[in-house]
Amino acid sequence: MIDYVDAWKVDRSSKISYTEQLVRNIRWSIFTGEVRWTEKLPPIRVLADELSVSVNTVRNAYKRLEEQELVVTKPHNGTIVLTESLDKHQMEEELVTSIKNALYWRLSVDEVRAIVDKVLREASVVKQKSVIFVYEEEYIGHRFAAQIAQAANVRVEEVALENLEQYLQEHRNQIEHLDAIITTYFLYSRVRSIARSYQPIIYGMTVELSRRVTDVLNALKPDATIAVICRKEESADGFVNMVHRISPGLKVEVCHEDKQSRWMELAKTAAALFASPTLIGRISQSVCPAPVYEMWDRINEQSMNMLKDYLH
Repeated sequence: MIDYVDAWKVDRSSKISYTEQLVRNIRWSIFTGEVRWTEKLPPIRVLADELSVSVNTVRNAYKRLEEQELVVTKPHNGTIVLTESLDKHQMEEELVTSIKNALYWRLSVDEVRAIVDKVLREASVVKQKSVIFVYEEEYIGHRFAAQIAQAANVRVEEVALENLEQYLQEHRNQIEHLDAIITTYFLYSRVRSIARSYQPIIYGMTVELSRRVTDVLNALKPDATIAVICRKEESADGFVNMVHRISPGLKVEVCHEDKQSRWMELAKTAAALFASPTLIGRISQSVCPAPVYEMWDRINEQSMNMLKDYLH
């Protein structure tokens, strides 16, 4: 397992509750593949001691993750990661059971093999895999959808988050033939709350720092201060965690877009200024004196590989 003490530590100066920070940090680790399905999370009391937070904080975080169907708590076994990848394992078990039942009911091995071969031949000529990608900002959604289409060789239809509920209702008959509903880590909870009653897997993709951002961070002095601007509903936790992994000594000031006077002031003194993809255009066009870098610009490779494994 990852060094969860470092990866999931809470920011005591943040206004975000410890529980919410812990939920976001663990969810990030699940979506990036740092912890995989069926992997056991640390016991509640152990994690509470290691992170120097209350037992209730960890218990409530685990409960929130369980409500989001990312983990399951089993008596005497602890809390286990249970992402959608588990569905693939369940399908394998069901397939094995079906084959055993067929053999039990007097079908010969050759007859079973002939049935399986026929199904596989038919599947080989079935239409290309199809998914929808749910976005909030159109140009960002188009960029990520194009990356998914190229990397996973799938047809991707782009759907705005605000139109998702209506889209699902209007295409109810076609939805069952979708292979997945995909979105980013940031929108996962909101998409899941809308689409959880539908059959397709809901897949949360993580995004990662551009090489340009990594180069900028590596070039800064170890004790420099950087500023991060995002919207209230967006989380900068994943970006901050990555920054600290690259350069643990950097100081990070996070500011919301509506506090313009504050981030304009920070821009005058910060060694570098970063903005979420939804704000990069607006911040860059402002009278901000410092260059502005986009926090994320592509789908995380490991997250993409997990999606490809599921689809194919």
